[in-house]
Amino acid sequence: MSSGDTGRRPNRRGEGERLREELVHAASRLLETVDGQDALSLRAVARAAGVAPQSVYLHFEGRRDLLTAVYRLRFAELNAALSAAASAEDDAPQRLSAICRAYCDYGLHNPGHYRVLFGTAGTPGWEPTQDQLPGLTTFQLLVDASAACGSANPTATATCLWAAMHGLITLRQDRPSFPWQDLDVLLDTLITAHVAAAR
Repeated sequence: MSSGDTGRRPNRRGEGERLREELVHAASRLLETVDGQDALSLRAVARAAGVAPQSVYLHFEGRRDLLTAVYRLRFAELNAALSAAASAEDDAPQRLSAICRAYCDYGLHNPGHYRVLFGTAGTPGWEPTQDQLPGLTTFQLLVDASAACGSANPTATATCLWAAMHGLITLRQDRPSFPWQDLDVLLDTLITAHVAAAR
């Protein structure tokens, strides 16, 4: 095998979309291990996907475009999990509780993916614009559920719940030796306190 051979079988005609997906997944896997977005290079993504670096530019204008695609993929997964949890409950408080539990479950069971969404350091000059930020749709599920529970300021309630859940997820991962109470107990305490405070 020559030094320039990636060892990857070229896609047949019409299979370019598959390569695009492979590049997105390769970038996501790398983001789970590197120290922030600024440590991710397109050359490293190409190497992980087994293609030449110039192949990346056939599908993405640059690193920002690729990062946005990664965010869309992982937020789509998170949104699907939260939407399924919400649709399974008719009672408003139970729906909010189910959404919060699904959010924490995703973060605790998929720490690498969660780190991609919320734990990577931003690259100077790179932040998704609102139309590129797929997490807003997911956040709206929490806002709507908070409103259904009687919050007078559902956006503030949802923001506080999100911040608190993020703390629970990251602290449980970083400080596993702490005598954590059951997650459901902690979530019930969070939800009750924040919704009651906003009425």
